[in-house]
Amino acid sequence: MKRLLLLILLFTGMIYAETMHAAYKVEYGIFGKMGVSDAWLTKIGDRYEIKMVAKATGLAKVLSGGRVEIYESSGRIEDGKLVPDLFRKNVKRSNKRRIKTYLFDHLRKKVTYRQISYRHGKKADESDGELPYYAKNDILSLYFNISSIIGDCSEPFDKTLKAVGAEKKTGRIRIQTIVGKKRKRLAKELPGGSCYLKVTIYQKIFGSKGGELYLALRPDNVVQRALLKDVVMFGDIRGKLIRFEVK
Repeated sequence: MKRLLLLILLFTGMIYAETMHAAYKVEYGIFGKMGVSDAWLTKIGDRYEIKMVAKATGLAKVLSGGRVEIYESSGRIEDGKLVPDLFRKNVKRSNKRRIKTYLFDHLRKKVTYRQISYRHGKKADESDGELPYYAKNDILSLYFNISSIIGDCSEPFDKTLKAVGAEKKTGRIRIQTIVGKKRKRLAKELPGGSCYLKVTIYQKIFGSKGGELYLALRPDNVVQRALLKDVVMFGDIRGKLIRFEVK
């Protein structure tokens, strides 16, 4: 299901290590677990690679035709920040597959893409072009860089950024820290967080007042829980960290 994109946002601000693995589950009310996701961050020298695999489960798997989404980001590490060269989205469903690859040209400040669609294992369509905007990050690298962007999470922060993979025409994505009384109220729904963020990605697929996602981060900046509010036909969708390891 398209809502599996929620799982991308669960990996905000993880600590850097040679190899890191995190696993999450997503649940909705009486239907229980809707999806699972595994993500890996690997650093070799001044290079990095991120891979995330999201799968629908149970009823969601049936309704989505066994949908699997694979996201990849790779590039350089500069001054402790991830700088992407490539971002790829690979979506498989039933007998169809669509692979969209983005290439960053940071010097010329542009991002190009190529999309290839397959049906029954055979190429059905191919297109390429340039995005109408430039972004320094894709949606994966941005969230690994977010802790250095927001600074002290206990202080107010509200800024619209850009990331490939967010809003289609502009790439905009809004990041806000939740502080004061709002933080106390949110902590009751998402306990255990030392930092709380609100992320708005402006995508219709979320059907939730602009795609508003609330994140609870642990002291080490790993997302512990997430809440996507008021999704059409689903209500609130919740995500939870079930495994985290560094090797």
